[in-house]
Amino acid sequence: MNKKLKQIKKTFEIKNEFTGWGRKKSGLKAIGLAKKNNGSFMLLEDGFIRSIDLGEDESFSIVKDDIGIYYDATAPSRIEKILKEEDLSKYLDTAKKAIELIKKKKISKYNNGSLTFPKYLQNNEKKALIVAQTKGDLSLKYGYANKFDDKEIILKAINDNPDAKIYLKVHPDVIAGKKKSNIDIEFAKQYCEIIDENIHPIVLLEAFDKVYTQTSQMGFEALLLNKEVHIFGAPFYVGWGIENLKWHLDKDIKKEILKRRGKKLSIEEIFAGAYIKYSEYYNPFKKQKSDIIDTINTIDKYRNIYMQNEGDLYFYGINTFNIWKKNSVRSFFKPLNKNQVYFDKKIKNPKNAKIFIWGKKKFVRVEEYAKKNNIPIFRIEDGFIRSVTLGSDLTKAYSLVVDSRGIYFDPKVESDLEWILNNYDFNKDLINRAKKIKEYLIEKKISKYNIHKDKKISFNTDKKIVLVVGQVEDDASIIYGGDGMSNLELLKKVYEKRKDEYIIYKPHPDVLAGNRKGNIPNNEALKFANEVIEDISLPSLLDVCDEVHTITSLSGFEALIRGKKVYTYGMPFYAGWGLTIDERKCERRKRKLNVEELIAGAYIIYPRYISPKNNKFCEVEVLIKEIEELKNRYNNDVIYYLLTLIRNNIIRKIQSVGKVLAGS
Repeated sequence: MNKKLKQIKKTFEIKNEFTGWGRKKSGLKAIGLAKKNNGSFMLLEDGFIRSIDLGEDESFSIVKDDIGIYYDATAPSRIEKILKEEDLSKYLDTAKKAIELIKKKKISKYNNGSLTFPKYLQNNEKKALIVAQTKGDLSLKYGYANKFDDKEIILKAINDNPDAKIYLKVHPDVIAGKKKSNIDIEFAKQYCEIIDENIHPIVLLEAFDKVYTQTSQMGFEALLLNKEVHIFGAPFYVGWGIENLKWHLDKDIKKEILKRRGKKLSIEEIFAGAYIKYSEYYNPFKKQKSDIIDTINTIDKYRNIYMQNEGDLYFYGINTFNIWKKNSVRSFFKPLNKNQVYFDKKIKNPKNAKIFIWGKKKFVRVEEYAKKNNIPIFRIEDGFIRSVTLGSDLTKAYSLVVDSRGIYFDPKVESDLEWILNNYDFNKDLINRAKKIKEYLIEKKISKYNIHKDKKISFNTDKKIVLVVGQVEDDASIIYGGDGMSNLELLKKVYEKRKDEYIIYKPHPDVLAGNRKGNIPNNEALKFANEVIEDISLPSLLDVCDEVHTITSLSGFEALIRGKKVYTYGMPFYAGWGLTIDERKCERRKRKLNVEELIAGAYIIYPRYISPKNNKFCEVEVLIKEIEELKNRYNNDVIYYLLTLIRNNIIRKIQSVGKVLAGS
């Protein structure tokens, strides 16, 4: 069994003993072994919405057939049985929703094609499209397409449309140089305009009145767009009485197929049978089973990210000697096709450039140049579930935010996160996801850095326990969101309000490590706090405290997640939505939110995540599980813990040498 088949079986939990790939050797072998051993077989093929990129990309869907396979019109198949016998009405609402999303978001089998409508098609002339496939495609062999000469299809399109311009679309695999075309392109050039650029099928089909093909899925997609479609073969969607479909095939063969099919169905019913009942879905970014709606939305989300990563990307504000951070950042900017990444370099070509600046660092000349040349600027920063151990130890970050408006910690201007929280439609599915994430974060005690061991703690007091969270005083979130307020000022303010309660002060881990500014000597801190706690995880403290006081720390958000009362003295992203008691106000924040909506915005929609295991994009649910595994290893595996400490120490020394050299 080949590697691809093994992975598919594992991903889609296929347990049949005799399993193979369609009508390929493995599929024929599975059928033969099943007959020989008096067992059952299962034939697999990629689903109709497969992936973002071409065949090497992870698959979102599969079809499983224990009778035949959907593209083989010479024999019965499971899809025929579904379409002929199943009650498809219960799937129609989902089918209609999915079809509208396919049209709106431009979703096909592969989704790496350009979404830009070509200029040469932007006219009112009549146009017909011939869709070429790949030579040797099994759907041609088993779909009776061998009954036609490719020249016959071209001539038919010309004769049908004497006053129209005829175009021929070359298959993406042919464009990529992986396969040969089933239609003679040199012959076609005499009569047709050749489209040999990778345009997304839905975008392309929108430009045409009529479509001609043999067994291509694009024929079905053209029907979804209400186009007139001419078929020279027998794909799964013929023989069901679709009015817009003109079926060109030998009468005797048609008659044989209609014996098995021959039921009148709507296009929505065929879609429901093929895309919903016959297909199974898996979300590789969530690493879990999925459905068609989630698949469409996920492909749309990550394709947009990949497309944003195209072009010449210029990064500023990432330490010149910090090669670890540069490599970490690269992981979040993988393109769909290609890009060039530059750090602190002069912009060569403003036409293809995009600028990414770390946090709120100032690059006056770069920003002026960008404004003059209409180059987009994005602000980037670590996300809210970052790593195991500190960022200042140069530990790889597993989350990043990319903001086109501002940045989340600067309340002076609207950020993408603030826009999301003000405007996003947090639907039921999203809220349910947020609830599950909240429960997992609380149960597993997941935080931003996950550095200290979780402990069950208690305090010998009957008083209310008030937690005051220190921050890094020269951090941008304090400068922009807290007007430069110091940790000592915060502690004094809380003492004035809560001196009759039990006050705990927790310094920031980066400050304790000696990496950043903001230390309060213990003897000074204890004038305004009952205890200073350093080596206990934040989630453990949040479990036992009654309320949290902070300037702008993420700990306030983590406290909200755990149902604690939170007081803010600056303007963090989670303040101003009716969930916190705030010393400051932000007039732009007009909406009242609940905790799940805040979680959905801040943890699900806003950041990008990569998996610690494979360095690929993932969803937050995957990251928090893998963070938990890393955290347990860091806290329980002595050798791993010591190696991490040694690594961090070596990196800090190298960085110090780099700074000295830079200064000289």
